[in-house]
Amino acid sequence: MQTIGRTSVGTARKDDNRIDQAGDTIRCDKSRESYGANGCRNSFLKSMILPIAPQVITRENYCGNSYNLITQENYDYLRDSYFRYAELMNVKAEHIPGRSIGESISNLYHEMAAIIGEGMNLNYEEDNGRLYFNLWQTHTWGQYTLYYFPIKFVENLNPKLRRIVITFIHNLMKANGFSTINDEDDVDCILEWISDAPEDEEPEERKNRERLIRSYKEGGKAHRSLDRVWRKSYYKNLPKAIEGYDCKNGFENGLIELMRAGLEYITPNKSIMYYAYDPFYDDEPDTLPIGLEQQIRVIYDYDMLTDYLEDHLTQNLYNSYDIIPISTFEVTPQTEKPFSLEDTYPERFFKWADKFIYYIS
Repeated sequence: MQTIGRTSVGTARKDDNRIDQAGDTIRCDKSRESYGANGCRNSFLKSMILPIAPQVITRENYCGNSYNLITQENYDYLRDSYFRYAELMNVKAEHIPGRSIGESISNLYHEMAAIIGEGMNLNYEEDNGRLYFNLWQTHTWGQYTLYYFPIKFVENLNPKLRRIVITFIHNLMKANGFSTINDEDDVDCILEWISDAPEDEEPEERKNRERLIRSYKEGGKAHRSLDRVWRKSYYKNLPKAIEGYDCKNGFENGLIELMRAGLEYITPNKSIMYYAYDPFYDDEPDTLPIGLEQQIRVIYDYDMLTDYLEDHLTQNLYNSYDIIPISTFEVTPQTEKPFSLEDTYPERFFKWADKFIYYIS
């Protein structure tokens, strides 16, 4: 697989979320239903540096009601949150009020950033008009640059094991919020590019290209296989089916062992997409970031289509960045303990997926 150059989100644009900046991008309140990753439902504030901190930053919610973020109430909440977190960190808190509420809030950002320590990142975010400090830290990505689970190999399995594997991958997708490449916008674009064959292409190469396109179109072999994995779950008690399967050879034994080890990832407390937090979110970006759902998904096989997909994502990275798993921590005046990256689900998921993808590829 080709290597995608990753953006170090732990340091890139680290100071973009200051209140003494303008341009003001805000994601709206949590009360609105979200159909995306849960980790993306918060919001943050970023802008260009101004000589004077703004006194009014107006936002409009989905109901059309406007509200100002630069308020005494928000300042009090942030100040109390800062003093509380400093107490938990056993650090002497020193706050210098500004000449205005906006400047005071700006000062709190720098003061909070000074006490959180190395490796930790800080955003302002808002929840239905409430500004709060949000700490965030990146998780470690795995061995592969893209986590594409191929399913063509199931065609060579016996019917019983095939149903077990399809159920396992189906449950893995559903539990972790990722999908197949069927009907994805970027895949449709890639298929159009592939169909644009060069005039001097050899007849046999043209046939292979056309065969690939037909396979991925609705009704084609690859499309049907991916659709089956997305829709089908043959076993209600998958662990029992895995334990009860009588392996016929070494490959089957290794596959069963990997699925047994992966059972914890089909019943997680949080899906892998829960961690798809975008710390640099912009309402109107010039180029959309590469979403976590584009980097973790189910494919039919490693072929010309996936080669084009990797090239496409690599090109996008020149003008954007990629979303990688991030854990966040909301600081309040009642926070009971400092933020630490105790949740290792993404690291464990990638470590297992490295082995599973290598084995079935």
